[in-house]
Amino acid sequence: MILDPGSLTLAALPLPITLAVSVIDGRRRIIPDPLNLLLLASGLAVATLRAPDPAALAACLAQAAMAFGLLWALRALYTRLRGRTGLGLGDVKFVGAATAWIGLTGLPFLILVASTTALAALALAALVGRAVTRDFRLPFGPFLAVGLHAALLAGHIP
Repeated sequence: MILDPGSLTLAALPLPITLAVSVIDGRRRIIPDPLNLLLLASGLAVATLRAPDPAALAACLAQAAMAFGLLWALRALYTRLRGRTGLGLGDVKFVGAATAWIGLTGLPFLILVASTTALAALALAALVGRAVTRDFRLPFGPFLAVGLHAALLAGHIP
C-alpha cells in the first residue's frame, strides 16, 4: 500500500489532539470533554472542506451521533450486566468524535485496531510480570487514538 501525501496529511491532522488524549488518559484515566469537542469540531471542519454541502455536514454529524449512541448503549448494557463500568464515558465521546473523521464505515476498523493493540498491551504487561486480573484497568484512549489514525491511513474517510 502506497500512501499519498494527502492521506498522510489527513491522518496527521488530528495528531495533536490524539497525543494530548493519550497522555492525559494514560496518566489520569480521563479524556477531557474539551479535547473530545475539539476532535469533533475539527472532524466536522475537515468534512466541510471536503464536501461543502450542508447535507453532507448533517450526515457526518448524524453518523457521529449514531456512533456515540451505539457505544453509550454498549457501555450501559455492560454496566447493567456486569455491575461495573467497562468503558469510560470519555472513550464513548471519543468514538463519536472520531466518527466525524472516519464515518460509520470506518468505525469497525477503528474498534478492531484499538482492541487488538489494547490486547497486545495486556499480553505484554502479563509477559513482564504484571498481574492482569479482571480488576486490571487499562486506559483505552491511547488505543482509540491509534485506531483513528490507522483508519485514516487505511482510507476510511466519509
